[in-house]
Amino acid sequence: MRRILVVDGEPVAMGALCDLLSMDGYATVGLCEPDEAVRRLRGELFDAVITDVVLPGGHGLDVVRAARELRPGSPVLVVTGQVNSLASEAARSLGVRRVLGKPLRYETLISALRDSIQGR
Repeated sequence: MRRILVVDGEPVAMGALCDLLSMDGYATVGLCEPDEAVRRLRGELFDAVITDVVLPGGHGLDVVRAARELRPGSPVLVVTGQVNSLASEAARSLGVRRVLGKPLRYETLISALRDSIQGR
């Protein structure tokens, strides 16, 4: 079973995404805080990371940097309400292949996730 770290500043959105991924056969760990996500990345293995850009107490790019440093082979998908922003460009410069816009369609996310996991 693939383990996915989901980081979203909105607890309801994070929970819904974790539930959907679980129904699709993924094991998920859902978090809202970037610092906790970085701690978990240091101590646990994940097959992929999905993170929002805007997070309470930090920034999704902190999660991206940690994932790239600690788990360079794991795919990272970034979700943002502003796909054409400096944060999106920064995520791409950190090696993120997929930046997905909000509102997020689950079909788009799951397709990007599957492609990212298979393509690593």
